[in-house]
Amino acid sequence: MPNHPPARSVITDSWLTLPLALSPSAERLTGADRQPMVYLGGDDRYLRLSPGAASLLDALDGQTSAAQILQRIGDGGDPLRAEHRRRTVLETIDALRRAGAFTLSRGGGPATGGWWRRWLLRTPRLRVRGGIDAVVAGPVALAVGHPRLVRRCLAALALASIALLVAGVSRFPNGIQIAWPVVAAVLLGEVVVHELAHAAVCRAYGVRIREAGIMLWAWFLPLAYVDCTDIYRLPARRPRIMVALAGPFVDLVVGGAASAVALATRGEVSGTAFVILLSLVLVLVRNLTPLLPTDGYLALEAATGELNLRHRAWLHLRASITGRRSRSRRHTAYVTYCVVSGVYAVAMFAFFVLELHATVGLLG
Repeated sequence: MPNHPPARSVITDSWLTLPLALSPSAERLTGADRQPMVYLGGDDRYLRLSPGAASLLDALDGQTSAAQILQRIGDGGDPLRAEHRRRTVLETIDALRRAGAFTLSRGGGPATGGWWRRWLLRTPRLRVRGGIDAVVAGPVALAVGHPRLVRRCLAALALASIALLVAGVSRFPNGIQIAWPVVAAVLLGEVVVHELAHAAVCRAYGVRIREAGIMLWAWFLPLAYVDCTDIYRLPARRPRIMVALAGPFVDLVVGGAASAVALATRGEVSGTAFVILLSLVLVLVRNLTPLLPTDGYLALEAATGELNLRHRAWLHLRASITGRRSRSRRHTAYVTYCVVSGVYAVAMFAFFVLELHATVGLLG
């Protein structure tokens, strides 16, 4: 759990003397990588618990208060160490309280995230909450009923698509004719299939799909999405990796198909297919780059057993800047990831601004 020092002293915090119990909307579970977690139903999010935090939840049975737990911590002949343990325990309980894990009021607001997180959560969304299972039922039944055959077919399809992509990109012509409405229609349809692939793999592993739709990320960038948050309930890493890579797999296959059409035809059809191919190659690269919240980032999280990697990396960078030493063996990796991600985000924003400026210039 992140450190959130209490704003007031132990004596003046009245909630410390009240019995604590897990909120009815919160659920204890063993989730990703077989780690203890708590699901906060009020916010529809998961928190990974440290061993200490999990032990604290076991001790809070609705009759025990935080003050009582603090009093049980003896000094063992080392008052300074005991005081450090009390502060750590208090910070952990306070963070869980502000996250909404207990039956008490949150008080100081959510324990994770800040104004920016609440701002992002309020972004406009066009939601679809029903009918998704029916759309993906066929592929899910095939995958569950014939898993070995499906894996072999998908592997062969991926290899063929990679070969076609390489052949198509290496022969991209100049001065081609393009049917732009067809390009837009194909790419729009590909986005839908991309998201349905995430949903299909989720359902194949028995994970519910909360919703799908279109959102304005950061109130600016339109994105299609499928909410697969409950994948954190699966202990193994492989299912989470497969869910993350299902969308890029669709990008790869559709790009391979576009390459096949481009290489086999001439004129406007070939030119249009080449543009679709190039667009999907760029989409595929962007989706697999784990430096922004993309499918590649989710796959990296799953493969490394990390949760909230970007937030954790930022905390380590902030600790380095403020001179606080970290005992984590991954400290250098976290800081490096955060710095590289920041540089990449700035570069992508600059590239977008330049492209927008060039487009406006062409339109007069």
